[in-house]
Amino acid sequence: MLYAIGEIVLVVIGILIALQINNWNQQRLIESQERIYLEDIKRDFTFDIETLDKKLAQNETAIESVSEVLTLISSKRDFSDEDKVKFYLLMTPLFGESYFIPEQGTINQIEASGAGSYIQNKALKDEIFRYYSSREREEKNMEQSVQLYQHNYVSTNLLSVGIDPAFSELAFNDRYDFEPIDISLLLKDKLFTNALFFKTTMSARQNSVYQSVQLEAERIIALINDELSP
Repeated sequence: MLYAIGEIVLVVIGILIALQINNWNQQRLIESQERIYLEDIKRDFTFDIETLDKKLAQNETAIESVSEVLTLISSKRDFSDEDKVKFYLLMTPLFGESYFIPEQGTINQIEASGAGSYIQNKALKDEIFRYYSSREREEKNMEQSVQLYQHNYVSTNLLSVGIDPAFSELAFNDRYDFEPIDISLLLKDKLFTNALFFKTTMSARQNSVYQSVQLEAERIIALINDELSP
């Protein structure tokens, strides 16, 4: 009887040890996968920060161009061909649009596979998912509105100025017989000046948001580094 009991105890102990080893192995796998996901998310955030640097510079260029356009058209009444070429070159950045969508490769993979539980630090996981939900709201509430204003108002009214023969030679390698424009009248053109105003305010608003997003991404990267540190 004692021998049988001893055999049962040994079997139970063996099972418990096997279960414990299996749990350790599972935990190591979870921690290994968590590390991979966190490293990938950090890489995506770093890419976002670099992308936002380019968007910020693009918007700053547009804001500076608006200021220089207004200075140019208000500085004199008679404009040489060189002045007109300068005017069009300053206008060129105003037709571009800035539109930010974060890099979502890793977060999409996590959501598709239901692997959110691999990130064991709940506070960190909440911060990461909150970052992406905030970007989605900003895209719907700000970026799409900016795009519509750019297409339907800003670009339309800036293009209505037309092309002066002085610039056609640079743009098309030929001096076409376009109707010359009178730049001195543009300050009285409300649609033109309003388009400049909208371009400036939209770009400044975007940059304010973009700078906040960069700070948020940098903060989460620091949290990830803390989590990954031994």
